[in-house]
Amino acid sequence: MTDPQRHAATGAPPEGVPASLHAITEQVHHNCQQHLDDIVRCLGRGERLSAEQIYGTLRAQTLSTWWRLVTRHIKRTDGGESRPAQSVARFVSWITPYLDDPTPPDPRQAIGTRGQDNELELALVHLDHSLALIRQGAARIFLAQAETLGPACPAEQSPTASPGQEATA
Repeated sequence: MTDPQRHAATGAPPEGVPASLHAITEQVHHNCQQHLDDIVRCLGRGERLSAEQIYGTLRAQTLSTWWRLVTRHIKRTDGGESRPAQSVARFVSWITPYLDDPTPPDPRQAIGTRGQDNELELALVHLDHSLALIRQGAARIFLAQAETLGPACPAEQSPTASPGQEATA
């Protein structure tokens, strides 16, 4: 089975993707796969998943998706002529607001009546709160990883610059 992130014949990084960017994408993909494998093993043994396992998997999957979108953007922008630094800068600009994104109200403050409707409402409030925190954690990691790419990938980018419609988290 071939890895779509590598050239089928040589195993080299895709053309136009710097080795350091390639290393990051490989690392986050590998990390995501490890988390998914862990969940599959646990479910296969009939074990309950822990909140820590779910948190780690969702954060790893978010990071993997963001970095895959970066490499896709590099390949598809201007027929593949886009400079990687520009693409990374666009995603840095897009992801940075997640650091300060206000999280939903504390689930403990949810008020409602007893019954199934309240159960659903409370579960959704908890999930919204948790997903916001996962995005914040993933954003911190993504931005730290992008910073390691050095001055070739500036962090400043116009907030109106859009990495594309497909980039939704």
